[in-house]
Amino acid sequence: MRLKQVSLTTAISVVAGLTTATVGLTGSAAWADSTAALPLSHYSHLMVDTAHRHIFFSQGAGSTGIVVTDLSGTPVTTLADEQGATGLALSPDGGTLYAALADGDAVAAIDTSTLTETARWSTGTGSAPVSVAVAGGRVWYGYTDTTDATDAKGAIGSVDPSATDPAATPQPSMSHWSVAPLLTTGGGVLAAEEPQQNLSHVATFDVSSGTPSVKADTLVHGGTASGLQVTGDGAKVLLAAPQQPALQAYRASDLDLASPSVYYAGGMNSNPNSLAVDADGTIAVGSTAGSNAGVYLYAGSNLAENHVTFDAGTVAPDGLAWGTDGVTLYAVTQDSSGAYTLNALDTAKLTDTQLSLSLSQYAVPTQQFTLTGSLSTNGFVPAGATLKVTRDGTELPDAPVVGKDGSFSLSDTRPDEGAYTYEVTYAGDATHRSAKASLTVHVARLSTAIPFPEFASATPHSVAFTGSLSTQQNLGSLPQGTTVQVSRTNEDTQQTTQLPSATVDPATTEFTVTDAPDSAGRFTYHLSYAGDATHQPTTSDASVQVSPYTPALTLKAPGTATRATAFSFAGKLGDAPYATGETVTVTRTDAAHTTTPAKWTAPVGTDGTITVKDTPSIGGANTYTVSYPGDASHQPAKASAIVQVSRAATTLSLTTNASTYSYGATATATAHLGTTYNGRTVSLYAQPAGGKKTLLKTGTVDSKGNLSATYKLARNTTFTASFAGDYRYAPTTATRTANTHVKITQSLAGYYTTTKYGTTTYRVYHHTAKPQVAATVTPNKSGQCQRFQAQQYYSSAWHTMTTSDCFSLDSNSTAVTNLILTNAVNKRFRVRTEYVRSASDKSNVSTWGGWLYLTVRT
Repeated sequence: MRLKQVSLTTAISVVAGLTTATVGLTGSAAWADSTAALPLSHYSHLMVDTAHRHIFFSQGAGSTGIVVTDLSGTPVTTLADEQGATGLALSPDGGTLYAALADGDAVAAIDTSTLTETARWSTGTGSAPVSVAVAGGRVWYGYTDTTDATDAKGAIGSVDPSATDPAATPQPSMSHWSVAPLLTTGGGVLAAEEPQQNLSHVATFDVSSGTPSVKADTLVHGGTASGLQVTGDGAKVLLAAPQQPALQAYRASDLDLASPSVYYAGGMNSNPNSLAVDADGTIAVGSTAGSNAGVYLYAGSNLAENHVTFDAGTVAPDGLAWGTDGVTLYAVTQDSSGAYTLNALDTAKLTDTQLSLSLSQYAVPTQQFTLTGSLSTNGFVPAGATLKVTRDGTELPDAPVVGKDGSFSLSDTRPDEGAYTYEVTYAGDATHRSAKASLTVHVARLSTAIPFPEFASATPHSVAFTGSLSTQQNLGSLPQGTTVQVSRTNEDTQQTTQLPSATVDPATTEFTVTDAPDSAGRFTYHLSYAGDATHQPTTSDASVQVSPYTPALTLKAPGTATRATAFSFAGKLGDAPYATGETVTVTRTDAAHTTTPAKWTAPVGTDGTITVKDTPSIGGANTYTVSYPGDASHQPAKASAIVQVSRAATTLSLTTNASTYSYGATATATAHLGTTYNGRTVSLYAQPAGGKKTLLKTGTVDSKGNLSATYKLARNTTFTASFAGDYRYAPTTATRTANTHVKITQSLAGYYTTTKYGTTTYRVYHHTAKPQVAATVTPNKSGQCQRFQAQQYYSSAWHTMTTSDCFSLDSNSTAVTNLILTNAVNKRFRVRTEYVRSASDKSNVSTWGGWLYLTVRT
């Protein structure tokens, strides 16, 4: 039966453009010398006797015999009465098989030639030995010490088979164990192990002389070991426990980590459950971890050089052993039903190799293409190896040679399109398996395409665009002289016109098309490439709307003109030529033609020139609008220009009935308009200082040319008269500013009665009083200046006694002061205040308040 061999690199499929590649990466599978079902109810251990071509299988506690098969797994016999045979070991000369009889409380010696038991050494009642190992001329066994019936312990004992009367002898100096330890030997070193949850208690002993001496005794990363071996040189202890993520390696001398210290059987958490080390140092590790299950082979490093899986079942615990031929690995596997199978692998040490093959470019007819590949292995690449290459079964010359990095390449040229299968074969060598890879190359012309071109212009008589002829992945250069055929279809008339072909620039793959359709419309340009030996043909359509020109219309009109005098100005339409006889429409809008403009036409020269002539009769802004209706090649266009036509000047004056007014007084403003033609309307406006301009009145002046309006004043106010103009007289304005006093409210306080002198009322004060004078200004003039003035009457006249400095009006626009009465008895006085306008006050003028009269008595 052929075992399933899985390469570390899986097979892949590549589909790219014109080429479909199926690349085989698997190497030659390991062959089983034999696979055979084993007549086992249970399995414990196997021992390979290559010299006698026998394999011994123990079945553990509860069994009664050791099964013997040939090297292919064919049953030979069963050694009966070997109660609970568990651990097995061969003597150095291969003549004796030693078996630990867990149910027989003994170690048995079996002649490997006659397959008969020749001796049995009792290890004590209830000792149940589980393992045996041979080193230093003695047989060592791990058993249970029941000397203290209440506290049984694990222990190690030994037998000297060469003694006159051999007997199983306990070795109390060889550590203390909680259970019977698992034993193994190599290079004169005995190693013992017992599980301690996820750790193992391990001790090593030098037994080369037959007398044990301790080398190391400690806990290591382990668990329930199902594989324990000492390398042939006695330097390392290898421990396989399913509780650990990898096979662990320790130095036998001190049980510190060896180098390398771990062997991962298929990655992290590989759960190693079996172990075999050959005389040349090759390590086989069994794993039951899911898709990584199988056997991994290591030689000289911790990188697996081979991975073997099995068609059914996984490796049984402690189910691996090497034959003494230095080649064959034996594996016991168990399937889901519990059945056991022997697998003999005669090429397990050969390193897997993998071949990959790929096409790095498109393969086109007549052009050379190159296939590249690599020969890889987890060991040393067989550099210099020659590979055999065939195409569709025919061997090709000049077989490629593998480089130092495992790479190789081969080139070929095919004249025709088609699918060609290339196969590369590596024959293998003394240390590498053979490998094979195949690749199907589809040789085909490269596809081409003409993308939508870039139009530089699309107007009547001028269509130009740049296109490109692209090739697949920009491969396969275009030959000199490659052309693209061009035709044009008018979608309105469905008329097709053949145009000159366009030459493709090989360097840029671009081509240029120029055309001169005689009208606007929707056109489709048909572009086609016939193809060549390496390029497929292609076609493409590019539709474009050829729009009429949008001509610019410019006018060069003068800014001013004289009324009733002829003048002219020029205009110009762009995008000439124009057909003979075309005209533009000229309209003029002025004060007399606001809704129905004056209209006439002017001719358009073939070069687009226009001359506009007119004799304006209306003054003011005359707007000339020139409109072009468009034709088959030109869209409509329009432009306007304003010409100021001269008008005569008239007079406009403005007066008020006073120059200065009291606060709250009403002013009358009168405008006077001089001579006009057909307009006699005037508007009157008032704008108080700091306020908005307000229309007071709009109307026709009277027969004298006057128009009046009134306005109540609170601030300085500017009046404006405005004449809008008429057909012959220009607009004009006139202004007049009327000043306005503030309102001053004055008071005298502190008097005790009043009296009259003549018709004037006087306030009477006691000579000790201090009359209080207060003044409030409207509108509010907070912060501005208010002065007080006092006069005395004598010599039949009033005489000024004092005028104060400025008092600052408070936030309520009020100022207050007191009068001091000295030598004032029976005298008459009067006081008043003045608002003094500062430069910052533009809204009112300075204002005196009225007089307040007072007299003083004792």
